[in-house]
Amino acid sequence: MIKEQREIKGMTLNELENAVGVTASYLSQVENGNKIPSEKVIFSIAYFLDNSPNVKNNYQEKLITEYANIRGLNENELWNDFQRFRANLIREVEYSLNNSIDIVNKNKFKLKKGTLKAEPIEEPYFDLKWLLTQKEYEVFYGRDYNINPGEKSILDKLFFHRLRDEDIKIIHGIIEAYISNKYEKNNKEGD
Repeated sequence: MIKEQREIKGMTLNELENAVGVTASYLSQVENGNKIPSEKVIFSIAYFLDNSPNVKNNYQEKLITEYANIRGLNENELWNDFQRFRANLIREVEYSLNNSIDIVNKNKFKLKKGTLKAEPIEEPYFDLKWLLTQKEYEVFYGRDYNINPGEKSILDKLFFHRLRDEDIKIIHGIIEAYISNKYEKNNKEGD
């Protein structure tokens, strides 16, 4: 049932692995009848494989019924446990999305190039506009140039590659002019 539904949904084992949180090889053993998963795993599979409009009707009920029969469990109790699992999962996802929206709107994450692997961070360090307009942190340009030659302070000697405020303003102006000439401004707040 799981393999058939996964294929109907167009998911690979690796995609299901990411959704459910167990390895693709484990899921393959479950699909082939070599392993019986825990209730949490079967609940996750039931939820993620039926969470789409183009799936078979009543898939969750059929899977929970089949699982109850295989494990010798009370079908009604198992179904009630699944309903609680689903409600908790939805609450967790809503909470996570609300936090994620705030993180995304404030660019407080780092995103590995070419992937969707985003990690939250305390400040929006990768937001160039934020970096060039914030006043709390120093901004550096590699270590190739001595931007502060002849300066005598320890700060300038140790951090010779620290950009000066006037340089930051000019760089910000250049970038702003380039972006505004090349792209249409988004007037929606938070987008």
